Amino acid sequence: MNSPGKYSKVSIKNLRLRAYIGFNDWEKEKLQDVVISISYKFDASKAIQFDDIRYGVNYKKITKEVIRLVENNKFNLVETLAELTWECVKKIPYIRDVKVTVEKPNSLRFCDNVLVTVADRDRYNTAMISLGSNIEPEQNVQSARIEISQIGSVLKETKTIYTKPVNFKEQDDFLNGAVLIQTKLYFEELVEHLKQIEDKLERVRTENKNGPRTIDLDVIVFNKALIDKEITKFDFLTSFIQELQPGILSNERP
Repeated sequence: MNSPGKYSKVSIKNLRLRAYIGFNDWEKEKLQDVVISISYKFDASKAIQFDDIRYGVNYKKITKEVIRLVENNKFNLVETLAELTWECVKKIPYIRDVKVTVEKPNSLRFCDNVLVTVADRDRYNTAMISLGSNIEPEQNVQSARIEISQIGSVLKETKTIYTKPVNFKEQDDFLNGAVLIQTKLYFEELVEHLKQIEDKLERVRTENKNGPRTIDLDVIVFNKALIDKEITKFDFLTSFIQELQPGILSNERP
């Protein structure tokens, strides 16, 4: 499924770094060259319209994160380094078709290099989805869970708990839970599918965003990236994240 938009492909070619790469004793003690290339696509519609990086993807930031991951650090396998680099880039929710190639020059006789490629086509996205309802909550939360299982494989799920409403308090308590799934859907596609599930379960959207609803579905973590840091203001959401993906919150930089 392709979302509408003006998609641009960005390539970062031949980022030359040095790391301790290999499982032989001498490789663990000697820095070696690695060459990393990254490509991805993103919807550049607003970036083009406003000519403003605030609507784009800052490839300088991506490069800095990869340098922080790789430079002077230790890895036994090129495959591990390639996977970790892919995960690092995938922490930006709004990009797709990510491809990472890691080269280890002069690692074999009679050939230029050895390279490992990791690409989206061979991997799944991981998403944590929160569920909330205060209109026939038991039935609607269960129905939403079934619908979500149709768009991805459910890896884990929390027990449901009742919580007091916030902001708009003159309504019934909410039944809340969360599920962790693997899916081939990209972030924007997943959000659109969740809206379709909300519509199917007859959610009525009004000016009062904090009012009663049959179901509320939100992506709170995507590929180990916290979507909105405001989430941490809600204790029950924080506990869901800690239960399903321990370490996500501690990895968030201020």
